Amino acid sequence: MTMFSKFRAGANISRIIGPSAALFVALASASAQTAPAKLRIGNLKFSASVDLWLASRNGMFAANGIDATLTDFRNGQECVAAAQANSVDICLLIPGIAMQANERGFDLVVVAQNETAKAAGPDSGSIAVLKDAPFQKLADLAGRKISTSGLHGQQTVAAQMVLKRAGVDLSKVQLIESPTPSQPDLLKSKQVDAVITVDPYTTILQTSGVGRILSWHFVESVSEQPIGAWYAKAAFVKNNPDVAARYAKTIREAIEYVNADEARTRRDVADYTGLSPDLLKDMPLNKWDYRVHPDRWQAVADMLFEMGELQSRHQAGEYLSESIKPYVVK
Repeated sequence: MTMFSKFRAGANISRIIGPSAALFVALASASAQTAPAKLRIGNLKFSASVDLWLASRNGMFAANGIDATLTDFRNGQECVAAAQANSVDICLLIPGIAMQANERGFDLVVVAQNETAKAAGPDSGSIAVLKDAPFQKLADLAGRKISTSGLHGQQTVAAQMVLKRAGVDLSKVQLIESPTPSQPDLLKSKQVDAVITVDPYTTILQTSGVGRILSWHFVESVSEQPIGAWYAKAAFVKNNPDVAARYAKTIREAIEYVNADEARTRRDVADYTGLSPDLLKDMPLNKWDYRVHPDRWQAVADMLFEMGELQSRHQAGEYLSESIKPYVVK
């Protein structure tokens, strides 16, 4: 339609419905174009997602034209199922879960990165033993019972990788699946010899005098590996590219906010999670990072393949949506 024909069409509308009504139609159309995009977000409520909470509480989503509804899930598998059922649009996952889900026929892509492991310990993820246990190095865990929260997740694979590098025959290690909150008690009662755990339990074991750390397994398997990212179905991103881009921008702004003031963020984590401020004084903060290093993503995919959790080799680029590409470090 030419500009002239658009003008003619507008003039015809004015003659039919009157100038006031035509103005109302124009204003309603403009309002519809600027209405906030409704976005359903699946969350895992722990310290790493405090940025999401702050983005909602501090109006960052609203400032970027997003009307966000947050729903907490107990684990990543529940969030994947909700995304597949179109109950949520975006969900927080450890990348290994999404990589494994995609091999089973899902089509998840990263909208924004949330968190990575650190370059060196101390870190959130650890392999811990009793303080007075005879185990002094990873090789001493050969043939022992080790608790983990999930037998096939990225955390367990990372721990298996460092054990394997230490010369441990993994076929002779007994992995016992148990909820992370129960791990300190399992260790204290000597039902297991070691635990593969994350904060706050890494810090609780150390500060209570119960445990000590043998390995920072995320750091030592693939340093700075991605351990938290926001995922959506590829079809959602394709159909809503602007919304996905605005979500990525909001997460970037929220991460910049939490990284700007450590003391404030420790208070915010305490408010959000209910963790004791005294515990948080000793607990290393998460490494929130929206910048994507493809070599770190590739190393995770390669690790999962090497350890048998992925059936085929995959390229890091297949996991990244268009919305995250402005944050890829080249």
